[in-house]
Amino acid sequence: MPALLMKKETLKVFGLLAVGIVILLFLFRIIGFQEISSALRELNIYYYLIVVILVIGGSFFWAMRWGVFVRKIDPDISKIDLFKMMLVGQAVNNLTPIVKMGGELTRVYLLKEKFNMKAKEGFATVASDLTMEFIVDIIIVTAAVILLMIFTTPPLLVYIMIFIFALVSSLIIFIILEIYLGYSKLFRIILWICRRIKRVRTKEEDILNMYKSFRRTFRRSLRDRKMFGEGMTLSFMRKGLDVLKYYILLAALGHTLGFVTIIIAIGLSIMLLLIPGIPGNIGVYEGGMVSVFIFLGVSPGVAGTAVLLDRLVWYWGITGVGGMLGTKYGMEIVARNKGKTL
Repeated sequence: MPALLMKKETLKVFGLLAVGIVILLFLFRIIGFQEISSALRELNIYYYLIVVILVIGGSFFWAMRWGVFVRKIDPDISKIDLFKMMLVGQAVNNLTPIVKMGGELTRVYLLKEKFNMKAKEGFATVASDLTMEFIVDIIIVTAAVILLMIFTTPPLLVYIMIFIFALVSSLIIFIILEIYLGYSKLFRIILWICRRIKRVRTKEEDILNMYKSFRRTFRRSLRDRKMFGEGMTLSFMRKGLDVLKYYILLAALGHTLGFVTIIIAIGLSIMLLLIPGIPGNIGVYEGGMVSVFIFLGVSPGVAGTAVLLDRLVWYWGITGVGGMLGTKYGMEIVARNKGKTL
């Protein structure tokens, strides 16, 4: 039965990916394959190599930010191990439809299997890491919206994106505050779920104790000013690389875009990636970002090519590398567990 369920989930992911690719091809057909081909011929390959390095650097800074919380619990975990686990997590997130949280669970699982870290501690490190990401995302989106209102007249689509982002952000803020401040609403929700689902009803006490322990670790991480400062610094450094990436990528195609305009584009891209659905938002993200760049003054051919080249690295490239690392880790874990059984 589990094998059949896994097969169905795999087919679902690949089916949604196929839908996304069809949408993507349709988008590029609208733009014009000739225009994209023409823009590609003008590509400065050396600038593009810098873009690749910046994307890798962004993932490395993300891993180091997560490491601020992980190494507080286990200082022996190396930076390279953190980086590899982060790539695996990113790959899983890129392939996870709807919630896009599979990568975070994968990071917790790898910490448990490879370094014997307790699940509640692993969850706390990931939750602390995502909180850092969320805080900076809120700052960037807010700045982008303000700049957008000052310098342009946004179309209706942008207002819809802002509304969806505000709703999702409100839910995330509620969860973070509930956990950090120790309010009882989330605790009661977990208790209600435990009593409604037969499978977990018998484990109610264990689940509630795990949540309390996780909350203590999470609060301790965010209350540590040094850790919080390091996490926020690495977050802004990572986003700084994103700004530089877009500037150099567009320059590689012969187009110059100001840093203020790029911040607007990044803010809108954050909102686009929050929309649930197709794995990695293939097609949806490209269509949204191409529209954003065209709205900000970039020609359709250059906009489509820039988004394509960007996704080639941080989506397809990282998914491929992370997928291979994940397969390697999976084989090692299976072999080790089989050895224990024997």
